[in-house]
Amino acid sequence: MAKSLTVTVWFVLLSFTAHAADQITREQIKQVISATDSAAMEHNTMIIGTYLGNSFERIIEFPHEDQMAKVRLNKLEYLQLVDEGWSRIAYYDHQRDNLEIHIMPDGLSGKTHSTITENIVIDGVKVTSRFREYAIYQLENGRPVITQVSGHTLLGDTTPQ
Repeated sequence: MAKSLTVTVWFVLLSFTAHAADQITREQIKQVISATDSAAMEHNTMIIGTYLGNSFERIIEFPHEDQMAKVRLNKLEYLQLVDEGWSRIAYYDHQRDNLEIHIMPDGLSGKTHSTITENIVIDGVKVTSRFREYAIYQLENGRPVITQVSGHTLLGDTTPQ
């Protein structure tokens, strides 16, 4: 009797552990943000790619001819664009501010909102851009990954004078 009670308790505890492993945490999301921000500062596209899910999508909105243009890129297209960009810039840094992390009620995904300020020198010209980034995170094969990044990008120096 005591043996079956012990087995039952262990089974219940293991099922809670397995269920908890299926849920994403704020700490996991913070780790992904830290790793991808560091990889961006090092111009390391390969590391960035390890934190993007297989179904990753990047939605880029930007002003074009007095209208807003929208481009959707899959993981491969996005990583190629980023990699090509590193070769064209002489200087790059970015700062993330106003980070908010929200875990969805089912615990299976999370969303972040943050303000990104990028400083780039390209062809000898310094460009500063700021945008509000929205990202979605999920577990994929037990690992936290980014499945979507979107936001409104402003071109040029958007820093208040």
